[in-house]
Amino acid sequence: MVNGDARLSIDLSSSAIAATVSRQGTRVPILIDGRLVMPPGVAVGPAGDLYVGVDAAAARSLPADHRFVKHPADHLASPAQAPDPAQPNPVDVLAAVLRHVSNHATHQVGQPITDLTVTIPPAWGPRRRTHLSKAAARAGLPPPALVTAPAALATYTTTLGLTTPENSCVLVCQADHHPPTLTVLQTVSDGYRELATQQLHGPHDLDDLIARHVVATATTGHDPLRAVGDHTDTITAQDHGALRESIRTARHQLVQQERAPIMLPTPHHPAVITRDDITTATQPLLDQMPDAVAHLLDAADVDTENLTAVIVRPAPGVPALTDRLAAATRVTPTIVDHSHALADGALTLTTTHQPGPRAAAAQLPRVRLRISDLTGALLIGACSLALLLQAVLTADITTLFTRVVEARISLPQLGTAGALAMLTAFAVAHLAPTTWLAGTPTTPTPEPTTGSLIRRGYLTAAVGGTITAALYGLATGTAVGLDYTPYLKWTLGTALPLALCATLIAATAPRIPADALPTWLAMTRPAITHTVTATAGIFLMRAALTITTPVDLTGMPGLVGSLGAALLGTATGLTATRTRLARTITAPGLAIGYALVFTYNTNSALIAGYLIALTWWGIRLTTNTLQLAFPDVRSALHRLTGHSDG
Repeated sequence: MVNGDARLSIDLSSSAIAATVSRQGTRVPILIDGRLVMPPGVAVGPAGDLYVGVDAAAARSLPADHRFVKHPADHLASPAQAPDPAQPNPVDVLAAVLRHVSNHATHQVGQPITDLTVTIPPAWGPRRRTHLSKAAARAGLPPPALVTAPAALATYTTTLGLTTPENSCVLVCQADHHPPTLTVLQTVSDGYRELATQQLHGPHDLDDLIARHVVATATTGHDPLRAVGDHTDTITAQDHGALRESIRTARHQLVQQERAPIMLPTPHHPAVITRDDITTATQPLLDQMPDAVAHLLDAADVDTENLTAVIVRPAPGVPALTDRLAAATRVTPTIVDHSHALADGALTLTTTHQPGPRAAAAQLPRVRLRISDLTGALLIGACSLALLLQAVLTADITTLFTRVVEARISLPQLGTAGALAMLTAFAVAHLAPTTWLAGTPTTPTPEPTTGSLIRRGYLTAAVGGTITAALYGLATGTAVGLDYTPYLKWTLGTALPLALCATLIAATAPRIPADALPTWLAMTRPAITHTVTATAGIFLMRAALTITTPVDLTGMPGLVGSLGAALLGTATGLTATRTRLARTITAPGLAIGYALVFTYNTNSALIAGYLIALTWWGIRLTTNTLQLAFPDVRSALHRLTGHSDG
């Protein structure tokens, strides 16, 4: 098995840095210094030492000879080489941040980062994008794929089920940082195209607006914020940072509760703030929303009727901002406040439109084939032969003057033997991409790729399983001395659907991304336990119904057959479902139902139910293979559905 590529996505566009790694198709949020998100601040020592992940509260306690860079990405607009040697190079500072995050990601997933995606603000042009690429190179990371924050946010909402048909327009509001930004995107075949972007201008951010309102209230003696005390001395600039931190904490508390305390600097007593107070303090920003939306839509040449969705990354504690946006666009916004939404969305966008290597070009590690590797295939093959032999040996043959005129034989059981012969071929094909028939070759012939091995293995399975099933039908006709046609119809009829599935897998599986191969290989392994359970059930049912073999050893007529029916019902439920909850409900229910209805007249229907479940297993495996090989098919269907709804 291979570990697969590790694709790192870092969000630099938000007020806190978040990172996600995709490995073997699994998304892993990265803990940075034990936190899901990391403050973007960097402290710079007098000797040029860089300390990453410093927040504003910790920055106030830094020594006087240390500098604090609140958000290194904001400084990339300056030249790469600062004219003042005392000023830190912004590219080096950002490289330290990227290196710190990637080191944590590498340690957490246990392998180096092979691909990098970075989310950036929509206003970034070639200069800052170039500086970011230089910073990634200095951090020892691959060249980054850059995704703007609105596109990342819009992509994330598609994973939540929001449908945006091609050529439709989406308005994205990112209000969690200063200044809030509005962007109109148009959905295109390869992602999103930015039509217009606009910032809500203001000299102060939300925390500063609220802090100034708190200061004015506390020092003038008014009581809209329920400030306690009659102190009239003003709050100094030195205490302003602590007040902002207290306000930021209160805003997050107001998301879940109606009131929150604010700690005012000494000698002021604490104040209590509500959501209405936040609305009052942020009114200058809220008043901009209608005109800002109108100007943005005009710049994008879009009407509100053209907006399929409005997506908001909200400002904590300021629900009025979302309400104003809904009133201005006449569309109910989709709110996204997940900390890793932008990192995940950017990763989804770059993974979809910049795919990694496919199985056709990959080579999985291979080992020498051992007997233990063949255990599964041997057991399934033995089950197939056991059902075939029992069906033939227990056939009720009627002769007339040594001439066979009739043979009563369980045709569904013969069909199951043919289907299990094909399943045996599936089990052998599953080993093809990862095992050698002998030791490591000494010839200079290049190794075949995994995609080539999958194609050969499953084509061989389709052909070999079909031939084996046909031989079963011919052998049954020869053994009973009658025309083989009805037997051939059953053995081939149950094997051919699985053969078609194997053919489709052979044709499409080489397109599966290399990092998804381990997951796919685990999916294609036939379940041995389910097969053995079904075989045992059919064997006991047939034994209970046979005329020539005594089966009532317990003195309880029908007990053996009912036990076999219960086993078959259990295997049918386990084969037809794949989630633990569904199996917990289905398997016992079918076991009891099969045991209750088992009779001579119903045993064929019960076996046919298992054959349907086995065919469904093959169809489901083929469908999953197609989804991995053609990931754009589902999104294309969503777009078609969206057009039809309109």
